[in-house]
Amino acid sequence: MEIFLFMSKKRILVVDDEEDLTWTISKHLYRNGNREKREILCANSGRIALKILNEKKVDLVLTDLRMPEINGYELLDYLAKSYPETKVIVMTAFGTTELESKLSNMSVLGYIEKPFEINELRNMVENVLI
Repeated sequence: MEIFLFMSKKRILVVDDEEDLTWTISKHLYRNGNREKREILCANSGRIALKILNEKKVDLVLTDLRMPEINGYELLDYLAKSYPETKVIVMTAFGTTELESKLSNMSVLGYIEKPFEINELRNMVENVLI
């Protein structure tokens, strides 16, 4: 008797208005054999992120806070109300101790300040997706 295990890909949405950053993050998250384990989606605005979230189930959102149109706080609020099971990591260049505390009260599982080492972000993603 043969037993087959089917692993579903974890879907990660990277949201940042800096297109180069979303591309770099997605490229690095695919490395080391992760292409079979992950699907990476990118959005360069909160508005596009909402569209993707309403069309596809996402396991993890990596988001910036300061973006045009719909900012990261509005996105976090929407996620909490509509998709509370979706895990979130926040990336920001404007971090403070108060912000970190506020985000932990919003059920954000990770917080990283820009500029960051890509390996630090990758490790955080691995820990959150376990």
